[in-house]
Amino acid sequence: MKDIDIVFVDIDCTLLNHSTRPPVYDFDSISALKEAQSQGVLVFLCTARPYHSVKRIGLFDLFQPDGMILANGGLALYGDKVLYETAMDPKDFEKFCEVALSVGANVEGIRRYDSFLILPPDKAVDALFETYPEDYPPVMDYHNQEVIGATLFAYKDLDDIIIPKIPKMLYYFRYHDYGVDTAATPHIKGDTIKIVLDKLNISKERAMAIGDDFADISMFEQVKYGVAMDNGRDEVKEAATHVTASISDHGVKKIIESHVLKK
Repeated sequence: MKDIDIVFVDIDCTLLNHSTRPPVYDFDSISALKEAQSQGVLVFLCTARPYHSVKRIGLFDLFQPDGMILANGGLALYGDKVLYETAMDPKDFEKFCEVALSVGANVEGIRRYDSFLILPPDKAVDALFETYPEDYPPVMDYHNQEVIGATLFAYKDLDDIIIPKIPKMLYYFRYHDYGVDTAATPHIKGDTIKIVLDKLNISKERAMAIGDDFADISMFEQVKYGVAMDNGRDEVKEAATHVTASISDHGVKKIIESHVLKK
């Protein structure tokens, strides 16, 4: 292969191993990505996490990506340059927060570089942050905020109550028993990868994406080389062009060494 100009790589269960508590990074795979960068390959993180979450989990202390696709495609950065960003109407966000408050649910507003809660952390926030460990954001007023999207912390039995009440233009996607992504438009990793490739004038024929979960399937649709982790879902492996080893066996390192690095 050896003709890759850009690699898009997921974080959770791809570079960050959640089979341990606390989760641990695959340092060997991160070193392989750094080596790819040294050979001129662009490396983009491509994650459901927003910017502040990636920062909080310490990944920037280990590795400086060339770019990032964040919030499942809601924001794309190339260095300090914003390549793409969605936005929720502040009035829609206020309405969404009011619906959440009416049933006692908390909301995290996701801004470009940080986030905030509208209430102090509760059991639902604790449950989600136990799955995706990080520091709690501060509590702030939700009025007149410019957000990329929002996380609703509410158990799934509240969906039938909340969904009919929220602004109809908002996209509502439950990804966890206590977590719902909400945005003005669906955040899809693959759609934003296409935007990044177009803006950087890189052909999909020279692009690779690596991931493990359902959201990563859309990445594979926009690149020639879609790589699934062996610890990933069966549906992801079926959609991939390649399957690498599990995160515990340094799967990212192995696919980078065998198919990207020039020796």
